[in-house]
Amino acid sequence: YVVYGLDKLCSRMPPGQEKFVFIADLEGWGYSNSDIRAYLGALSILQDFYPERLGKVFIIHAPYIFMTVWKIVYPFIDKNTKKKILFVENKSLKSTLLEEIDESQLPEIYGGQLPLVPTQDS
Repeated sequence: YVVYGLDKLCSRMPPGQEKFVFIADLEGWGYSNSDIRAYLGALSILQDFYPERLGKVFIIHAPYIFMTVWKIVYPFIDKNTKKKILFVENKSLKSTLLEEIDESQLPEIYGGQLPLVPTQDS
């Protein structure tokens, strides 16, 4: 699924666009719907087969309990990738996202103009 999603994402990028920005919305995340081995596998695929395609990751709505899992996963993240990960507070969500994402490309649910389209429909 990770490869499918990344391939879909890369195929939608305009010519000349090399990197993508990822918004990781963790609202509703919990231990019951998490799989650390899957996270590490996805991280490995991203780092090993899509090097330097990631521009930045914005982690939003991260629940407190997420930090426990983050401490387990963090050491496995490549140092260059670590620099691209940013935790965003709710009070500065829209302004922080707009620093890196054009309003026309920011999903409506985060204050932008882009309607969300399911991956399989893109």
